[in-house]
Amino acid sequence: MPDTASLALEAQPQTLRIVPTGGPFGARVEGLDRTRPCDAATRAALNRAFLDHQLLVLPGAPMTPAQMRDTSAIFGEVVPQLLRYKRVGELPEVSRMESTLKADGTTDKTAIRAETWHTDDSYMAAPAKGTVLHALQIPSRGGTTWFCDMYGVYAALPAATRRRIDGRKAVHAYDTVRAINRPSARTPQEIAETPDVVHPLVRTHPETGRKALYLNFNRLDRILDMERAESDALLDELADVARQPRFHYGHRWTLGDAVVWDNRCLMHRVDVDYPVGEERIMLRTLLRGDRPA
Repeated sequence: MPDTASLALEAQPQTLRIVPTGGPFGARVEGLDRTRPCDAATRAALNRAFLDHQLLVLPGAPMTPAQMRDTSAIFGEVVPQLLRYKRVGELPEVSRMESTLKADGTTDKTAIRAETWHTDDSYMAAPAKGTVLHALQIPSRGGTTWFCDMYGVYAALPAATRRRIDGRKAVHAYDTVRAINRPSARTPQEIAETPDVVHPLVRTHPETGRKALYLNFNRLDRILDMERAESDALLDELADVARQPRFHYGHRWTLGDAVVWDNRCLMHRVDVDYPVGEERIMLRTLLRGDRPA
């Protein structure tokens, strides 16, 4: 029989402290025990904080893949990773992201592409609403992950630019000529699962109702009903605004950190500036999202 005292302990809400990062968004969650099942009150508090702050840092000890999946599920349904070679054992929802820089040039292509601003899963019809990344191994220095507030970017655009892009749609693809680096190869099954998709250039967050510019430097190919040159020029103009540091927060990793962020209103990138040969290994999960509108 289960230990009733243990069950009672597990049912008790956890006392959380939500500490803003001091940047334009983001917060650190103190007091969360990731080894305990999450009760309804704690889950509700974390999800409120997720919407309020767009990004949460959950510190703690390194987790197993199963613990990572269960912690991620606090924020929504965890869905399988597209690329099968990244999946961890019998857990298709958890992927192992190795971005260790290899002296022989065999560094995973995902690591190199991650240096460019992007938002996860935008090449899917219903992109992931959020991502959870968990640090299993980190280098001695470098490897900061940067995030960009796309609510703020949209709000900062000149009124004429907002009028020009509101209602516009854009094509997102697994690969595009606009990307600096090519992505990992797909199997025939993975290719069949990822046809090009069309999303709004400005999306309305389904839970907050706020508007955010929806960009992805690695996947956004072109704006519909525009000639390529005009589309490229407008996307470059929007990208220049998103690159402004006032919209950014940089997370410097501590071993065991888990960071969850909202793909519906953030982009991210990593500094690939850590020493060659020092391991940088993360676990990643994606949270089921809706078709952007």
